Amino acid sequence: MKNQNIVVAYLIMTSIFLFDVVLSFFDYSFSGYYIDKIINWLWLAMTLFIIIRFWKKKGIRIYFWLLISGTVLSILPMMIPFFSMVLYFSTVGCTQQIALDDTYRIERGRPGVMSNPMITIYKKEGIFEKKISRDPYLDTIEKIIPPSQEIYVDEKQLPIQEAKLINANNDSIGIEYQIMNKKKVIYHKNRLNWFDDN
Repeated sequence: MKNQNIVVAYLIMTSIFLFDVVLSFFDYSFSGYYIDKIINWLWLAMTLFIIIRFWKKKGIRIYFWLLISGTVLSILPMMIPFFSMVLYFSTVGCTQQIALDDTYRIERGRPGVMSNPMITIYKKEGIFEKKISRDPYLDTIEKIIPPSQEIYVDEKQLPIQEAKLINANNDSIGIEYQIMNKKKVIYHKNRLNWFDDN
């Protein structure tokens, strides 16, 4: 493959990667959990290939040191930006994924470094999907299994046994959860409008 074609392919991959990053700021992503991860890893692999292939060029060495500096600087403030990058590139933060139907899916996991486990609901919109709701997983557990002194609930170790879509409208989405063999329908507020405060 000619050097020019390699550079064009890398620029296209970088554009897709940056587009995906920008989408995430508006609670959108490409449809499906693994598509974003594949894009991230392809970009990273192509970046390493480009750096190795064109190392003798001054611009590539500057680009390399900018990437290294950005990574090092992300470690300094309590490593929060660095771990956010790790979560973005990997599947570490997600502990469970359930497809409710062809349009809706849920994830259980930590969306950020400092956050508690959450239930995140996604709605498919063509090749993209929109994050429409996010609630603490502990709230969901406590609605199904009321807290008591006899039962200690560890939200990190307690999986969703089953989740079934009951109904969805502009205001809310109803999901029947089964946790510890107990079932209950819980309605999550639909936050399709990202200007909503709650």
